[in-house]
Amino acid sequence: MNSTEKKGVLLVNLGTPKSPTTKDVRIYLREFLSDKDVIRLPRFFWLPLLNLIILQTRPAKSAELYKKVWTEWGSPLLYNTFLQAGKLRERFENQINNQYTVDVAMRYGHPSMESKIIQFSKSGFKEIVIIPMFPQYSTTTTRSIARHLDKILTKLKLDKLNIHFVKDFHDHDLYIDACCEHIETFKKSSGSPDKLVLSYHGIPLSYIGDDEPYQDQCYKTSRLIARKLNLSESMYEVAFQSRFGRAEWIKPYLAERLESLPAESIKNIHIFCPGFSSDCLETIEEIGEESRELFLDSKGEKFEFIPCLNGSDKFINLIEDLVTNSERHHTDFKSLF
Repeated sequence: MNSTEKKGVLLVNLGTPKSPTTKDVRIYLREFLSDKDVIRLPRFFWLPLLNLIILQTRPAKSAELYKKVWTEWGSPLLYNTFLQAGKLRERFENQINNQYTVDVAMRYGHPSMESKIIQFSKSGFKEIVIIPMFPQYSTTTTRSIARHLDKILTKLKLDKLNIHFVKDFHDHDLYIDACCEHIETFKKSSGSPDKLVLSYHGIPLSYIGDDEPYQDQCYKTSRLIARKLNLSESMYEVAFQSRFGRAEWIKPYLAERLESLPAESIKNIHIFCPGFSSDCLETIEEIGEESRELFLDSKGEKFEFIPCLNGSDKFINLIEDLVTNSERHHTDFKSLF
């Protein structure tokens, strides 16, 4: 099969610093926090604040956190995304007429989206399937990837490249199946909790609008998981983590719920993060360490963090379907901005 018949597949995740050093974390945070889809304050106000204050103090603190989760293969996010790509690649390589070449890119940091688009183009590929690894669509993540993709294609004059862009998969049957089997398998080895907490990354409340379905999609994902697991409303709840700054974010805040649950006689909880396809700093450190400590300090008795789907076979089933049926799942990425 020649390159014109093959399709590139790019799994795109958020990003990671090159190393857990203050210098590399600063480079990463500068790119991330300069994104207008992430921080929507006026540029004349935000950019001086970012460069003169935030980037002078926060990188060192974040670097210490990254050091705690860093692996011999790099950041957990990068490792897990490559793990998913590797397992997907194995699936396709075992097919007689394999037409897919799978790779990984990050919205911020390395490997960059631009470098991978260039590689695919130089190899003669005319079609690329791009899957942002965020189950729920948000303007802060998937739309940012779409905008960046448009800039890259314009810069490289590759506007004729056929792009199959997957907007989200928050209610895909295979995704819900993967989450539920993962939760059930964990419960078999760790016992049943008083409550299952489904935690999602938060976004500022002011971002919610007609173009931002993120909150609704988080709740829909949660309802579908609860329905498949036969959970009543009292057996699970939704919360939002990772609040940053003083603005009001979507609620309920996970930290506040962890403090109040023990007083409601909920002292044994399992936490799962359906908005993260790969374990990363926000799950391993924030949930697995900080949230655990907060719950136990609030007189909780048992806290169990259920790892993300990462390279689970059921999750790879989902990604394979998104690729092989990309025309059915396809969204015109330019319609997102």
